Amino acid sequence: MSQDGASQFQEVIRQELELSVKKELEKILTTASSHEFEHTKKDLDGFRKLFHRFLQEKGPSVDWGKIQRPPEDSIQPYEKIKARGLPDNISSVLNKLVVVKLNGGLGTSMGCKGPKSLIGVRNENTFLDLTVQQIEHLNKTYNTDVPLVLMNSFNTDEDTKKILQKYNHCRVKIYTFNQSR
Repeated sequence: MSQDGASQFQEVIRQELELSVKKELEKILTTASSHEFEHTKKDLDGFRKLFHRFLQEKGPSVDWGKIQRPPEDSIQPYEKIKARGLPDNISSVLNKLVVVKLNGGLGTSMGCKGPKSLIGVRNENTFLDLTVQQIEHLNKTYNTDVPLVLMNSFNTDEDTKKILQKYNHCRVKIYTFNQSR
């Protein structure tokens, strides 16, 4: 195949991808409620433009030749860190911490119809259950108030807000926001 033939082939593939994404995004838009329609349309248009830009760029997105190993002293063995112990002001240090989790992916590839964080993983606990339990343990152990912030997509926001009610009794403040808003 000539260079021109290969370029034409790549252009046809790019156009087909863009058309396919456009159709899929239009399907998603039909699921938006009337009060969310304009925001959702704006979000999907933004995604479509980013996807177009991605398809236009040539070459690798990362120049692996420029990637260097971190300095040897920047990575410390766990035993060395553990031997140092916790600082005396651990509660005040932890009170500056916020745990932010990406909660925007649907688990469709895993047979799920909602957020991946709601997939059962161990002893009937979900990923979200385990995260809340870990933060609650931290808050109780050190008398802190570390919050959990979930970044949702428009697809996961509603389901996540419904499930968060089950954590009302936990010692964890949970906040959510929609990505790109």
